[in-house]
Amino acid sequence: MKKSLIVLSFGIAFVAQSQDHGHINIGSVGVNQNDPLIFENAAIFEVATNYVKTLTLATSGTYSGYYQGNITFTALAATPAHAGPELNAAALGSQLYAQLVAVSGPAGGVFSFWNTGSTNPTISLASGATGTNTWLISENDGSPSSDPYGHFHGRRFTATKPGIYMVSFRALDFSTNGTSSGAIHKPSPVMQVYFQAGFNVKSIEPDVDHTYVTFAAPIGKTWVLEACDRVATNAVWTTISAPIVGDDYFHEVTDDEPGSGKRFYRTRGF
Repeated sequence: MKKSLIVLSFGIAFVAQSQDHGHINIGSVGVNQNDPLIFENAAIFEVATNYVKTLTLATSGTYSGYYQGNITFTALAATPAHAGPELNAAALGSQLYAQLVAVSGPAGGVFSFWNTGSTNPTISLASGATGTNTWLISENDGSPSSDPYGHFHGRRFTATKPGIYMVSFRALDFSTNGTSSGAIHKPSPVMQVYFQAGFNVKSIEPDVDHTYVTFAAPIGKTWVLEACDRVATNAVWTTISAPIVGDDYFHEVTDDEPGSGKRFYRTRGF
C-alpha cells in the first residue's frame, strides 16, 4: 500500500556560472535540391538527452526582471573563408533561419528571443502557444555562391516566470537559389529543448518505499539535493544525494525515506 505523502519543493537560487556559448549547429543532410536541413548536434540538446539550459534572473540592465541566458544558433561553414568546409554544411547559396515553433511551460509564462542590441524581445511566445516567426542565422547576402555560415553574438533567450519550459525550434532556408527561385533546402525536423527559468525541481514521484526527485545541475557548481519534513528557521536539512558536478542535465535522485506526511526538497550548489 502506497504511503500517504504530500510533497512540496523549491530550489535555492544560487547564481550558476552556466555556459553562455553553447552552440546549436544548423546544417543539412546534403547539398542537393530539397535535401532537408538538420540540427547537426541535436543529440546534445534535445529533450530526450535531458539537457536543460538554465536562465538566471537579471536584476539590472537590459534584461532586468527577466530570466535570461543564451545558446548560440550557428550555421555550419561551407568554405575555407569561415574555417570550413564543415561536415553537414548546407549548400552554397542557402540562407538559414531559425524558427520559434512552440512553447510549453508555466501558466502565464512567456519565452522570448532577443536579437543583438535589442532592448525589447524580438520574438515572443506565451506558454501553450505556437508561432511562425523566424530570425536570421546565416551571415551571407543570399547570392548563389555565398557561404551560409553564421555565428551572431549578443543574442539572448528570456522567460518571464520561473519554471521549466520545453521550447520547439525549426531551421528553414529562405534563399531564392533553388528550383523556380525557391529555397534549396527543405525545413528541418522540429527540435525540442528544455530551459529552466530559475532553479527548479523538474519532477517528484512518490512510490511505496521511495520518492524519485529529478532536478537540473547547472554547470559551474557542484549540486546536492536536500530534504526535511518541515520548513522553519531551525529546520534540519538532510543531504540525500551524492554531490553532482554541474553539467546542464537533469539528474534523478532516490529518497529512501519519503515519510508519511509532508516532505520538502531543495537543491543546493557550492
